[in-house]
Amino acid sequence: MEQILSSARTQLEGTPNAGHDITHTLRVRDLCLHISSIEGGDPEILEASALLHDIGRPAELKDPGTDHAALSAQLSPGILDRAGFPAQKIPAVVYAIANHRYSSGITPDSLEARILQDADRLDISGAVGAAMTFAYSGAHNRRLYHPDDPLASQREPDGKEYALDHILTKLMLLPGSMHTGTARGMAEERNRFLQSFVDQFIHEINTGRGPGNE
Repeated sequence: MEQILSSARTQLEGTPNAGHDITHTLRVRDLCLHISSIEGGDPEILEASALLHDIGRPAELKDPGTDHAALSAQLSPGILDRAGFPAQKIPAVVYAIANHRYSSGITPDSLEARILQDADRLDISGAVGAAMTFAYSGAHNRRLYHPDDPLASQREPDGKEYALDHILTKLMLLPGSMHTGTARGMAEERNRFLQSFVDQFIHEINTGRGPGNE
């Protein structure tokens, strides 16, 4: 598995994507193995899938028309073969990678693919998800929040323009998209923190003072 990890590092090296770098890959791997220890599934397929699921992102950064999930799936068999990964398991890895993307709206057939989806979505929830959202927004010159209606109570939310809108319309909804009970429970726990963060964020932008300084 070290050779597969080394290949993933090489593919992602020098292409920071405001959170979707090798650290995201490693967190997704760890989440996959944790969920698998409770829900089942093949740990070897899951670890390989997690390590390679985003190797197509550098190409997508250069050309937004590229689907990083499809490209990652396309690049993976060669890497797996060179690493001596069991040939009979390669199709399962490719399937999981090809179907991991949140925006695809696909519900995969295999347990491993569902766990990879869960882990990938879980990593963009909670505190890490908030950090990734603000990092991405800064890198793409997006604003933190709408100055007149931060909670989008009287307008259509725009997650491509405001970081807080993205949190409200995507991150806060992630628990309902989880396939496994383990991931759903973890996502709900992270959501409780995220809700408290949003509450504090709104409090601060409205008053300029934190708790205890009233």
